[in-house]
Amino acid sequence: MQIIQKLTVVSNPTRTFEVGTEIGGREVIEIAQVGATFEDRVHSEYVIFDENNNLISSIENCPVIVDYKEIVEHDETEPTPVSNTNYRGEYKPF
Repeated sequence: MQIIQKLTVVSNPTRTFEVGTEIGGREVIEIAQVGATFEDRVHSEYVIFDENNNLISSIENCPVIVDYKEIVEHDETEPTPVSNTNYRGEYKPF
């Protein structure tokens, strides 16, 4: 599963929101895309929440750069390694 790790709003000045950082004394816990696609247009919107699930910011219809992070959900299993060697060819026990 992928989550949004970092959102950069391409504006002047550029604003960056990243999970785990603080904005105005509030820690960014979640960045979510909540836009919608309509027949004649696309509404682009991202929301940023703090540790109490309160809204920090909402970004609507702005150019953004989105960085995603792959996470493992609780009910998923960890991937099984396919080799006992690292990228240098050295043997590493499982």
